[in-house]
Amino acid sequence: MNMTNTPDHLQVEEMDKVADVSRRRFFQLAGGIAGAGLFLASCRATPATDVYIGEGDIALLNFLNIMQQLEAAFYTQAVATPYYQMTQSELLLLTDMRDQEIAHREFLKKILLKSAIPDVVINFSSVTFADRNSVLTSGGYLEDMVIAGFNGAIPLFKDTSYMLPLSKMVSVEARHSAYFRDLYNYNSFSDGSAVDGNGLDRVATPLAILENAKMYIQTRFDSSKLPG
Repeated sequence: MNMTNTPDHLQVEEMDKVADVSRRRFFQLAGGIAGAGLFLASCRATPATDVYIGEGDIALLNFLNIMQQLEAAFYTQAVATPYYQMTQSELLLLTDMRDQEIAHREFLKKILLKSAIPDVVINFSSVTFADRNSVLTSGGYLEDMVIAGFNGAIPLFKDTSYMLPLSKMVSVEARHSAYFRDLYNYNSFSDGSAVDGNGLDRVATPLAILENAKMYIQTRFDSSKLPG
């Protein structure tokens, strides 16, 4: 079952959902009724393959747009279908993270305007949103992947005016990653899985990150002119 980005007014409405999930609902979500989670959007066919993302700076911005669509969709789902025994504090923080990712996504779309790619088709069938461990490990993996992608993409921009706002965005992503690590294993926010031997966030090329993201994204892209 696929998930597409939900309209913002529906995302805001989800903030009022109650975090107390019954044991019966937990087993429903964890079992065959909902599979990996109760997805907000109905299934739809995968769009045509090889969506062209542009070249140069436009391609880099669309790459980051893809990443922000992915994260916004993940947090929207996590908030809409809280995992079993999610605390009120966890719900509030995940809601904040959702809203920040939506803001990042919309910021990039405004920059791109007509050059923005269509909404991507996302498949989170590998994530069990009813299960705390699945959400935390998947969220941490997504954040680390996106951080590495930002770090690899930012130095490739020819227009250096993009560097400041994008650097601010990746600093927010790093805070998200630290939060997931502390929830999963307290005080592990800067362990060896988060930073390299120099204590710095990891770096990966945009092309490598797009390849890794295929496990969550059904849309396929023509990234032949993506720098890096």
